This record gives sequence, C-alpha cells and structure tokens, in this order.
Amino acid sequence: MIVAIVIGVLLFLGAIWLHIGMLALARMTYGGSAVRPLRFSAAYLIVLMSHLLIALEFAAGFKWSHSLGLGGFVHTPGENWMDLFYFSLVNITTLGLGDIYPTGHVRALAGIESLTGFLLISCTAQFIFETLHKPATATG
Repeated sequence: MIVAIVIGVLLFLGAIWLHIGMLALARMTYGGSAVRPLRFSAAYLIVLMSHLLIALEFAAGFKWSHSLGLGGFVHTPGENWMDLFYFSLVNITTLGLGDIYPTGHVRALAGIESLTGFLLISCTAQFIFETLHKPATATG
C-alpha cells in the first residue's frame, strides 16, 4: 500500500508541475490579445493537451503498479494501453463509470488520481474564467 501511495504522490507532483507549466504557456499564448478567437483556441488546446498528458501519465502509473504486483483491474486491461488510458480519463475527470475498476493497492492510486483531477479541473476552470473576463488590448 505504501508503494502505491508513493507512486501516487509522485504522479500527483508530476501532474501539478506539468499543469502549472502548461497553464503558464497557455497564458503566454493568450496574452489578452484583440485577436481573441485564435488565441483562445490555441490556449485552450494547450490546456486540453495538459489534461490528456496527465491522464497518460497516470495510465503509465497504473501499468507500472500492475507490473509491480500492487493490484489490477476487473475487466483486466493488462497490456492494453487504450483500456488503461480510458480508465485514467474516466477517473481523472471524476466521472467514474465503473466498467473498469481497480483492485488491490491500485485503488489508492486511483483515488489519488481522482483528487488530482478535481484539482486540475478547478485550476482549468479558473484559467478559463480569467481569460473570458480579461479585457482585450489592441496592442496584443
């Protein structure tokens, strides 16, 4: 259980660092320019890429945890990266469909991913609110 929690904390820190960096890049891309639609699109695509990369990071963490014998999944994805990525996306968005679910100590990692996802979604919502309410400048 401790190994799964340590893996979860490392993935959490990696996710936060990646997301903060991607949000900074999105802010620089947006820049409050008068050409809002293109800059909005680019900034929001960067944010989307951040979420997808973090889901992929956690999928790799599930694969690693599974290979260490920390647990598995019902409807075992095993070596199937698509199932692991799908589970990670469902879990990080806190949707939790339940068609694939973890067993053993991997459940702790799944819980940490859900908490991470909630934090990331909150940060992203704040970023979107901030960009939508920032007045455009003619010099941007």
